[in-house]
Amino acid sequence: MLKKIMKSKNGEGYVDMCVGVIVFVMILVIAINIFSFITLRIEMDQIADEILEASTYSGCFGNDSQDAYERMLDEYYDFDLDFGADEYFNSTYKRVQLGHVMWVEISVTTEIKGLGVFKIPVTLTVHRSGLSQKYWK
Repeated sequence: MLKKIMKSKNGEGYVDMCVGVIVFVMILVIAINIFSFITLRIEMDQIADEILEASTYSGCFGNDSQDAYERMLDEYYDFDLDFGADEYFNSTYKRVQLGHVMWVEISVTTEIKGLGVFKIPVTLTVHRSGLSQKYWK
């Protein structure tokens, strides 16, 4: 009787279907996570480009602009903003002379979603650099 039950193929298609559905859902979760990381990275690229463009045009990283950048970044996500230059013309006002390199770095730590109790942190970072367009006398 036990051999007859072991050789029986009843319910095998049901098990295959359940395993197939589980694999499909796992692939779907991974695809959604990849898509969300790509869209977040594109958004970070645009923000970094805007901040760098404004900073290179004015030739400085002023306190007013820094506060505005941080407020803007806090609205979207909890971004970390870092900026600087290779050489400052006036380090008190964070002014950069014409033709010197200025850079902006934005990073955010997020998690891979859809894995239940498992939380895998992922850090995305965008680094942009440009040349100052202002001549300080």
